[in-house]
Amino acid sequence: MIPALLDTDVSAPVRLTSGKVRCNLCCLQEFCEPDSLTRHEIDFLKTFVKKQELRLRRGEQLYRQGDEFRALFAVHTGSFKVCVAADDGKERVTGFSLAGDMMGLDAIDAGRHGDYAVALEDGGVCLLPWERLEEAAARMPLVRRQVMRMLSREVRREQELGTMRGHFSAERRFAAFLLSLSRQFASRGFDGERFRLTMSRPDIGNFLGLTAETVSRLFTRFRDAELIQVRARDVELLRTDALRALIRSKN
Repeated sequence: MIPALLDTDVSAPVRLTSGKVRCNLCCLQEFCEPDSLTRHEIDFLKTFVKKQELRLRRGEQLYRQGDEFRALFAVHTGSFKVCVAADDGKERVTGFSLAGDMMGLDAIDAGRHGDYAVALEDGGVCLLPWERLEEAAARMPLVRRQVMRMLSREVRREQELGTMRGHFSAERRFAAFLLSLSRQFASRGFDGERFRLTMSRPDIGNFLGLTAETVSRLFTRFRDAELIQVRARDVELLRTDALRALIRSKN
């Protein structure tokens, strides 16, 4: 846990020195390094929106379910799982955030986080204070449009997740999961066909609505079909075309 985050002065930067996603590929690029503004507009924007960087250790929570919403979080390095504590006390994994991804958008309306985020490995995040961002959006159409784009992407992601869980077979869910990770890595400048899974198989199963045993069998089945290669947590996609065809199938 890092409860001190709730009392942090979001205008004071905390330096992060570990490896990171390139800033020009991050979801905050339009706010931190906008390339379509004049120098005067950029200086004006930076007086409103000041990014802060925080480091976390594996297993630490970035924010807790029920915490007051104060900032958006962009994963600078590392990865996170986003979860909801159900009424029965069980954890439900609702997503995974990789370097360059945004977290916290779902809390904008309610004013409190309806989920919590846990670091899957040592890493860090950039914070974008929401109150300051709102001020900038009210004055600058470009910032307002970027906020709307981020919200639109979040809605689309939720729709796609609902479709996958409700209508896809176990094989199609797993193939969609692997290709989704591939796209995420590639869009952030990493290798989209060879990557390391920082999430556990039980977490993958929780997210996909499958048991950990089913996930293990799917890894074996996909490996035997020469769709993927697996070495511990390292995965290589051998036939992305076949994975896409599997998703399109009705089986």
